Amino acid sequence: MLSHSAAPLAPPARSRIRRQSRTTFGTVFLLVFLVAVLEGAARKWVAGSLSLPLVLLRDLLAVYGIYYAMRYGGFTPARPAMRLLLLWSALVLAWGLVQTIAGNGALAIMLVGLRFWLLYVWFGVAAALLLEPEDVAAICKTALVLMVLMAPLVVMQHFLPPGSFLNRQVDGDEDRVFMMVGDIVRTTGTFSFTLGYTTFLAITMPIALQYVLGGDGKRHWLYALVVLGSLLVSVLVSGSRATVLLLPGLFAVAALCLLVFGRSVAKRRVLVWVGAAVLMGAVGMAVFSESVESTAQRFHDAAQDEDFGDRVGTMFLGESEAYARPTLLGAGLGRGSNLASYLERGEITFMLSETETGRTIEEAGLLGYLYVALKFAVCVAGMWLAIGAARRTGNCFAILLWLVSTLCLLTWSLIGQLTANVLGFLFVGFTMAVTRLERQGRLTRTDRRARPRRRHAR
Repeated sequence: MLSHSAAPLAPPARSRIRRQSRTTFGTVFLLVFLVAVLEGAARKWVAGSLSLPLVLLRDLLAVYGIYYAMRYGGFTPARPAMRLLLLWSALVLAWGLVQTIAGNGALAIMLVGLRFWLLYVWFGVAAALLLEPEDVAAICKTALVLMVLMAPLVVMQHFLPPGSFLNRQVDGDEDRVFMMVGDIVRTTGTFSFTLGYTTFLAITMPIALQYVLGGDGKRHWLYALVVLGSLLVSVLVSGSRATVLLLPGLFAVAALCLLVFGRSVAKRRVLVWVGAAVLMGAVGMAVFSESVESTAQRFHDAAQDEDFGDRVGTMFLGESEAYARPTLLGAGLGRGSNLASYLERGEITFMLSETETGRTIEEAGLLGYLYVALKFAVCVAGMWLAIGAARRTGNCFAILLWLVSTLCLLTWSLIGQLTANVLGFLFVGFTMAVTRLERQGRLTRTDRRARPRRRHAR
């Protein structure tokens, strides 16, 4: 049996009559996640014209999930979270209307902005309230399977030239393939751009580390080696400076948390995995030496152009230009998104600021400052609750999730890029659900099965 700290990834409890399955909302959550991950593959390797149908399919699934949660899952104004969400949505809608009346944006762009600012926030909050332990297990397993299966793909992309079929862009233009240094391609996996794959790796990291460090048994060790090896290889060939820094940082935090909060068995196990990770990392760096050298060159080039501390500060707090031209109303909700640039200029680029905080402030003015403050507050509150749960249960999964969720809320292009918007808010909702379940003791196993609870209608 898996240890209690691996419970989120453990199989659902079996009864003598039937096996508990994930909820209907959990199934919808998985479908939205799968469409977001596989959408780029369909656009690159099947037909570029599938972009709009897949985006509409994904959004319609999210709308259905929200409807189902309200109709059958108890996601109603009786819940405090729902009342706060309604208040926030009314404020955002009113702000967008005032901007439109004041001439700061067209109605179509405002609707795009409402989609970016609200749709997946609603879906994420519903997920935070409705996901059950069986849903969490299914989501974790799906993410790990996708990551493991994608590892051979990104290795082939890494070694193939930019003009190959696997490195093809949506528009088929070889010149637009993102390169690291020289002729080494930055891998994208099933995504149509490098940011999507970087986001996916960041999402799977805490899940993979929880699986590796939290389990026990001979079969688990074999699976854990595959998961950890796939994660290391994926990061090494990604060419992403963020993931290269994030993986060892998360691993160190996970090991430290288990040494502080974990049981004696977990403490011994984590020391073994630290040694295994160092050995596997050394082998991986030797095998993919060209990728390591290219990534190191990217770090060197970036250090020549900008200070690392200033870069980190800009990522979290936004560009100084965003504060140099303050406006009360902002430029208009949705104006900073790639979808708005496509509607206005026929090309997919980011307008306004490149960072999430700067984009938020420039789009919404005073409301943008409030939104950034709310995200900081959510991150602090979430981490506080996760640490409290770790102290009681010895399970550090929520802490790892909140570390990545903090990066997600403050640095990812949530209101600027379609895939980051979906994956980001799905991940934050998943993180909140895991935190809730850990605090309720429903993801903790000792010598008993997880404590059952009344489930919403399927």
